[in-house]
Amino acid sequence: MSKVGLIIKREYSARVKKRSFLLITALVPLLVAGLVFLAMWFSIQETKQLNVLVVDPADLCHGKVFVGNEENPPAIFSFVQEDISLDDFQHNETYNRFDLMLGIHSNVITNKGIKGFYREPVLPKAEYYIKDKIELRLEEYFALDAGISLTEYREIRQEFNFHMASIDPDAQDMTYARWVGIVFSTLIFLFIYIYASQVTHGVLEEKTSRIVEILVSSVKPFQLMIGKIVGIGLVGLTQFAIWIVLIGFSLFFMREFVFQDILDPEVLAEAMSNAGNLTTDAMNGGGTQIMKDSALIDVIYNGIPWSTLLFLFLIYFIGGYLLFGAIFAIVGAAVDSETDSHQAMLPVQLVVIFIYVIGCFVVFNPSGATAMWLSQIPFTSPFIMLQRISAGAVHYTELILSLVLLAAAIFVTLKGAAKVYRTGILMYGKKASWKEIFRWLRYSN
Repeated sequence: MSKVGLIIKREYSARVKKRSFLLITALVPLLVAGLVFLAMWFSIQETKQLNVLVVDPADLCHGKVFVGNEENPPAIFSFVQEDISLDDFQHNETYNRFDLMLGIHSNVITNKGIKGFYREPVLPKAEYYIKDKIELRLEEYFALDAGISLTEYREIRQEFNFHMASIDPDAQDMTYARWVGIVFSTLIFLFIYIYASQVTHGVLEEKTSRIVEILVSSVKPFQLMIGKIVGIGLVGLTQFAIWIVLIGFSLFFMREFVFQDILDPEVLAEAMSNAGNLTTDAMNGGGTQIMKDSALIDVIYNGIPWSTLLFLFLIYFIGGYLLFGAIFAIVGAAVDSETDSHQAMLPVQLVVIFIYVIGCFVVFNPSGATAMWLSQIPFTSPFIMLQRISAGAVHYTELILSLVLLAAAIFVTLKGAAKVYRTGILMYGKKASWKEIFRWLRYSN
């Protein structure tokens, strides 16, 4: 086995055998699964059906609102025509069963104001439901008052189903596909942020313990640096793979034994069927939802080039890590203490975060000039290019140029990092200045 291979093996085995590695590898999936469980549990617990008391002295709602065929709506409505004071609602036992009181004044047709009082804060979903139902009922009253029949009004009020399509009959809507690119970019960001940063700590650990003095007597500094970067990267890939398996198993367990109705195909089919049932009363754009669901399914199965995207994801995943790993290796070789390393890493970490945030905005215009240029620059292309590829906005010449530039940047950065590494790892007692680092970069091998 080559010297680099031995260094990779040593780095990998030493790290995966650490108690901290085993502890984090086991705890992170449990934490993620636990948070998902709590989120689902709280969402179920908090879907309490509200009792709403509607005070309607002018009988504008005629004692009813349209609820449809919902078996368990977020709120049920009761109507009274006599005035009820806030003090009565708060203290009178007759109204204790009501969670919310709405007051509809007779002049609501002109001032458009409705006042409500709750006993406990209302969830946004329930609040929207209540507002929508009361608003719909009052609008029907206004229509009747204006001499418009309910049939005519309901035909007018139905939402329009806008569908934007390309002039190319073979083109597909890539709105959903862009978010696939965001997911891949996020994985690359997390990997670089977590594990490229560990390169700095790994270099500093060997430097401060003086182990590096023994190592450089038998291997070249460049071999030592490459071995450390690759070894830590393999540790990260191992940890990521374990996390994916354990998190997937945990979610599958919850799906099968705890929240069995969630993502059940029959439940989803029924929900979609109900959403798309455009009766004369529903008027909530169910057809639009069906169209969106169909577009999403079509994009997932037909619109996204999964094999190409996964292959390129692996390339940019590795390329981005090697590029930033070399930069973090420079930081580790240039500093002499843990405190200095945190200060020196901060600018690089902020740059990585800034690039990722830009990518989250660029996804909305993957064909724009900003996205095009950022997908070519080596330091940003691992985050941006996958978003453009998933949205079908990249010509193969752009992809080739991006990969060539990324490979060239990795080569130059690794070569420069090796020069800094060769000098910096044997320097003790002081933190190298940027002037010294640039002077080391001019040294020939």
